[in-house]
Amino acid sequence: MNLKIAENQSDFFSCMLIRSRVFMIEQNVDISLELDEEDKTCTHYCLYDDEGKAVGTCRVLKHGDVAHLGRVAVLKEARGHGYGAYMLKEVEKHCRKLGYKKIELGAQLHALPFYEKQGYHAYGDIFLDADIQHRMMVKEL
Repeated sequence: MNLKIAENQSDFFSCMLIRSRVFMIEQNVDISLELDEEDKTCTHYCLYDDEGKAVGTCRVLKHGDVAHLGRVAVLKEARGHGYGAYMLKEVEKHCRKLGYKKIELGAQLHALPFYEKQGYHAYGDIFLDADIQHRMMVKEL
């Protein structure tokens, strides 16, 4: 596995392709909600498997000394192989090096147990994002 910051068009395109497959096709999220202005200023990450195929992505936005993790996605056929956990661990290492004190994210309710296993804690009320129920989660770094 190899997690890279998307620094070229190929990596960025891979990130967008994964997001479109997971969010827009699989979860039926409208493109106007999935792609936003934050995509221009955040840091995009792309996860490649051992054969060099892009299998996961996420992005990090800076909110003061808090990193906001978003658009976390792993291709359906790649789930259950540890890619998501690996991606989070590597992103957390990068965020620590950049001086972030904690990471927060809005997790879809079905994904809460996954994030809890990675050390995240839910807080606040359930809210809708793209008509999907979410809760905020946080992890101290």
